[in-house]
Formats: sequence, structure tokens, C-alpha cells
Amino acid sequence: MNWMFRFLLFVVFPLSAFSGKAQSSYTTEQYSYRTEFDIPYGTSINYAGNPVELYLNLYKPIGDENTHRPLIVLVHGGAWIAGNRNDNDIQLLAPRFVSRGYVVASVSYRLGFHPNPNGGSNTATCTAVTLEGNCVYPADTNEVIRAIYRGMQDVKGAIRFLKGRSSLDSVCTENVYLSGVSAGGFNSLAAAFLDTPNEKPFSTAALSDAPGPSNPLAYCHDYFNSAGSIISRSRPDLGDIEGSIALNGHTSQVKGMANFYGGMMGNLFEQSAGEEPLLYLFHQTTDVIVDCNTAPVMASLSYNCLDPFGFLGCAHVWNMPRASGSCSIAQKAASVSNPLTVFNAVVQNGGPNCLQDPAGHSILGAAARVNEISAFFFDRIVETEQINCDEPLLSKSTYLSEFSVFPNPANKFIQISSYKSIQSIQTRDCQGRLMQLDVDCSTQHVKLNTSQLAQGWYFSQIILNDGSSQFIRWMRIISN
Repeated sequence: MNWMFRFLLFVVFPLSAFSGKAQSSYTTEQYSYRTEFDIPYGTSINYAGNPVELYLNLYKPIGDENTHRPLIVLVHGGAWIAGNRNDNDIQLLAPRFVSRGYVVASVSYRLGFHPNPNGGSNTATCTAVTLEGNCVYPADTNEVIRAIYRGMQDVKGAIRFLKGRSSLDSVCTENVYLSGVSAGGFNSLAAAFLDTPNEKPFSTAALSDAPGPSNPLAYCHDYFNSAGSIISRSRPDLGDIEGSIALNGHTSQVKGMANFYGGMMGNLFEQSAGEEPLLYLFHQTTDVIVDCNTAPVMASLSYNCLDPFGFLGCAHVWNMPRASGSCSIAQKAASVSNPLTVFNAVVQNGGPNCLQDPAGHSILGAAARVNEISAFFFDRIVETEQINCDEPLLSKSTYLSEFSVFPNPANKFIQISSYKSIQSIQTRDCQGRLMQLDVDCSTQHVKLNTSQLAQGWYFSQIILNDGSSQFIRWMRIISN
């Protein structure tokens, strides 16, 4: 296939296919919708060694005639022990996105972790904690990190599952976005940014058995396992970062991620497998469950609010790992060598506030939040629509092993790297004209000076020393 025919496929056809979409802006509520409930998307093994069937709900707009809709996947909260895909937070967000022309998926993920063998609060005297709420006391810090990792694997599997049925739902497989609330925010941040194998946390490798077996919180297992299940305390390696659900050739990569008062373990921005997702951050600085800065999860709630002096039998929630909330996440995103594009919607309303209800841990104006997110994602949605959405993506393993391209979109430069030796690169614009670019070239890394190019799409043919070649698409944008 010659290069001009490739250009006709990649450029002329997509532009004509999407030329009638100006009225579908993805920023204005204009459609009614229908919901499909309880769609199974996979089975995974939970913390106790038992299989769990996982489901999702789908919200689809009615009357938009768009066959390549953007998809947003919503992930509920609940401290990794509670919550579901029908939660109130999901109901605040899903209708507002689907009415703008998105397809919306609300997904469940594996819940539960081994509880602390020393027990939780005395529910007879500590009325702030329910019997079920005691299950939030983890056996050790590893248990929470492993719960996030399992949730991340499930979310990635749900994304691939949905991409695999894109024609059924009229979804563009390259225009997928993600949003998580609280614990779902942790899972979603990991799903979006934990994208290289060496970012896998140590806690998710094989560990010694969970503490026990004598455990006053043994009843917690009943919430996450069917009656009569054997509870294994073994903690095997949790496997590949992609998990095992819907390994169908699609990637789990997303174009953007919206975090609602979730957090991040470590810094997932230091390594990248390609184009970084847009990042929207919403948090209140009064949050006492997930600190907007960096602190152990639930530290303020436990040590400052429930029972600071231990008079009421409210045990402190120990063994929670330190996490970076949105305030710290924004700083990390700005400090990496290729800064992320971030919409920082942090609400500066003072420090932790035990009297605020609900404890600074809420969406605080869902309509305004969705307005901000839809406007923030809009340009990338439209840019991505210019690509042929029917084109199958390379599997992540193939992509990682052959090429990396960053930053994309580019401004003053773009770097192309390959594990094979690069012989030369030819770059053309959308009209097929050859571009003369300054090249800083090593054996496996090529840096192109793009500062003199006009804004728009470009196509580079990478010619390797073994005679093979590969086309890549990238965009030049002009920014200050």
C-alpha cells in the first residue's frame, strides 16, 4: 500500500465521515438515554482465592445517530469493601454524560481484603462504626495496595471488554475516558497511569500468608464470598498489570481520566507507555477520608474525628497506606519531564473539618463537575475523531515492544524510539508533502524538531535497518 493511499484512508475518509458532527458537541445535555443493566464482563479471583463474576451497566444516548461515540467508564467508591455500580455518585454523573452523547459504563470490581486479626471498633460503644464498617480495618498495608491493584486489573479488563463490543454500542475504540470516585478514583488513576510492568507495586508480588487465623472480624468474609467458601490466607503474585479479563487484542489505554477525591500510591507519572491521558482532579481540602495532600488513608477521620482520645471505643484505622490526594497529584503531574495536561478543580475550603457533612468527601455540585470535565475532554475527543475509529489498535505488548512516541500531540519536538535500529524517518503532512525536519538521531531514538510546522496532523514513516517500516500518526499543536 503506497503512502498516498494510506493518507486517503487515514485523512480523507475520517474527515468526510465526521463532517456532520458539529451539532454533537459532547458539552451540551441534549439526549434522552436507555440503560442496560448487569452485563457480565469477566471473572476474577478475589483476595480469599474465590472466583467473582463481574458486571457493568451501560447508558446509551437515544437519537444522536453517532456511530463512533466517546465512552466514559465510571468506577464507584466504598473503601474497597462496599459500594456498587448503582451508587448515588454514579447516578449523579452517568445521566449527565450520556445526555451529552457519551456512552457510559458503570463497572463493578473485586471487593474485600483480609481484615485485621486484632479487630476493629467496639460497635456497642462506638456508634460511628457499624459492624460492616469494621471490615475497613486491613490486616496490613499490603492488603489495601493489593485491593487497588485488583480493582485496577478489573477496570482495565472492563475497558478492553467494552472496546471489543464497540460496534454493538457505537463506540470509538480510541476515544475512551475514565472516572473514579474515592476508592474508585484510586483504581482508575492506577488503570490510567500504571502502564509499564516495572511500576508494579512490591506488595502485589507473592507475600507470606495474611495474618490470622484467629480473627474477631471473620464475619467480614461473608460479605465478599459465597456461603460455604473456603477462605485462603495465601497471598500469591497478583499477575500482570493488565490482569486476565478480555485479553482480546485491544489496549486498556484511555485518553483522559477524572479523579473525584481518590488518591495515588507513589508517583505513576514518572514512566509512560505513550500518550498520557488528560487528568481532571476534584478534591476538597477539608476531606478527612482521603487527604488532599499526602497522608495515610482515613487518618484525619480516624485520629481527629471519630474518637481522638479513645473514650468511645472507636479504634483507630491503622495499617492504611500513605497516599497522595489531588493536591499532591497536581504537583507530581507538573514536576515530571513531560508535564501532564491537568484541570485542577481542587476546592480550597480550609483544612480537615470533622464537622462538615459529608466530611469533605463528596462531589459537591455534579452538574458543575460534568460541565468542567466535558469541556476539558472536548478538544481531545474531536481530535481523536479525525482518526479512523474502526482501525484496530495494536495490542499493548506489541506497541511497547516496537515503538514509543512522545509527546503526542507535539509542540516543539517529538521523540520516536524503537527497540530495533532506526535507519531513517520520512514525515509528510496531510496533503502528502514531504517535510524537511532537523533530526537528532541515535541508533534507536530519533528527535524531530517540529517547531516550524503548522498545526495539524502529520505522518511519519519509520524505516528500520532490517528493511521493515511502520507508519505513525501524530499531531502538532501550538501552545505557549
